[in-house]
Amino acid sequence: MAAVTRRQYKGAAAATTTTNALGVGDTSVTLTATTGWPSSAGVPFYVVIDPGTSAEEKCSATISGSTLTLTRAQDDTTAAVHASGATIYPVFTADEADEANQFASTMTTRGDLLTMGTGPTVARIAVGGAGALLKSNGTDPAWLALGTSTYVLTSNGSDAVWSAPASSGLTSGDDSAIVLGSQIFG
Repeated sequence: MAAVTRRQYKGAAAATTTTNALGVGDTSVTLTATTGWPSSAGVPFYVVIDPGTSAEEKCSATISGSTLTLTRAQDDTTAAVHASGATIYPVFTADEADEANQFASTMTTRGDLLTMGTGPTVARIAVGGAGALLKSNGTDPAWLALGTSTYVLTSNGSDAVWSAPASSGLTSGDDSAIVLGSQIFG
């Protein structure tokens, strides 16, 4: 799975046309109108150019004013030549549906937590055992079973405090690798 990217969407984006032709290697196009179109500069969205024709192409786009900067040939389409006046509008793609499905299918059990690994890869952490705490090694989260750490969660009367018993050899400054996690189930 490719890097997960936040994309923008608008529900009432009107189809419009291009004001310039696009060669196979071109990466910029100007629109005749942007009514209802996504408008946050730098946040990508998908468009389709010449839909329903042999030259149909999907592109990832960012917008500045009425100009789109395109990453061509997305969603299993091929970069094609498009004449000035080509129909264009924002779309939801099969690639986006596949990304959403990847997240949904990773969650298999009540209480699962999603994690993002290297690559990036989407993974799950199954629900921890009763009383388990969520910890981090600075890179990855994992469950810490109760009683397996030299850290003790105590109260100083007003706050919860992580402390290390004197016999552990740890000092109170060594607690940066522990993250308290909780799960609430209905």
